[in-house]
Amino acid sequence: HRDLHLSLRRQRQMCIRDRVLKVIDNKVVLDKTLFYPTSGGQLNDTGTINNETVIDVFKQGNIIVHVLRENPPFKKGDVVHGTINKERRVQLAQHHTATHIINASARRILGSHINQAGAKKTLEKAHLDVTHYQRISDDELKLIEEEANKIVNQNIPIHSRFMPRDEAERTYGMRIYQGGAVPGKVIRIVEIKGVDVEACGGTHLHKTGEVEVIRIEKSTKIQDGICRIIFSAGNAAIKSSNKESSIIREAASLLGVKPEQLPARAEELFKKWKMARKAIKKNKAINKNELELVSQEECSGDILTKTSSILKTQPEHITRTIKRFLKELEEFKNKIKPDR
Repeated sequence: HRDLHLSLRRQRQMCIRDRVLKVIDNKVVLDKTLFYPTSGGQLNDTGTINNETVIDVFKQGNIIVHVLRENPPFKKGDVVHGTINKERRVQLAQHHTATHIINASARRILGSHINQAGAKKTLEKAHLDVTHYQRISDDELKLIEEEANKIVNQNIPIHSRFMPRDEAERTYGMRIYQGGAVPGKVIRIVEIKGVDVEACGGTHLHKTGEVEVIRIEKSTKIQDGICRIIFSAGNAAIKSSNKESSIIREAASLLGVKPEQLPARAEELFKKWKMARKAIKKNKAINKNELELVSQEECSGDILTKTSSILKTQPEHITRTIKRFLKELEEFKNKIKPDR
């Protein structure tokens, strides 16, 4: 069996003819494969083998196992045709290459102490854990995002090659081991010239411009000395941005304000909802005019994150939360004893 390295050398292809080495129920081992298994925090490829759907791919030692939806009609010794889901591969590669770019950008903005402590790449979004002594501020995140997109727009070639471990360490130093050591006497080096060099077995793009766009959503401190940067890239970033814009527009419409006025109006709603609830609980009289929403204060920056924080809910639940507060506020108004 040829291991993962062959798959990585040939990853520009999306289909290949392979010979079946073993079939156990719905699990298939081939003599060579283009399918990337779940590894290094990156999800596996999907696709088909002789039109049979591949739902999972994992690595067992040096063997790559393909899991099919159903038991296949082919058998050991048959030559089969494997095809990878191109859209999924590209999106995962965008997130993986973006991980390297953000890691380098964070080092430029925050300092040379930044190293990768972990990462995960899915279709919808990805995250990068970095070593840092304090929470990353919103202003720092914005600078990291700007630096990352600058690297994307420079369309720098991405070179991948296999090197003996000792030669790679002499040439690039121990910083190539971002996220942990890579096994084997020969390792794969992924280099974005002048930006980042890492030992990495994941799927990558050919130029930084193919990432298209990087959008950093937020950062959280997950433990002492480790911060998580959550982001999306490429089509996932565009979809995320469109979804957030839609949430902001709907929420602003519910409150009768412009999008830039949403955080202040949401804060006013929350405060007056609490005021009314407290008045009912204590049977306190209150002038109902005090419960009217009048704020038109505008704000800049991340409108969705600010509104989410004010309402103490996740961004995707903002409109539902506003509807509930508005409904309950009206109910409170009918129950409150009027202040005469």
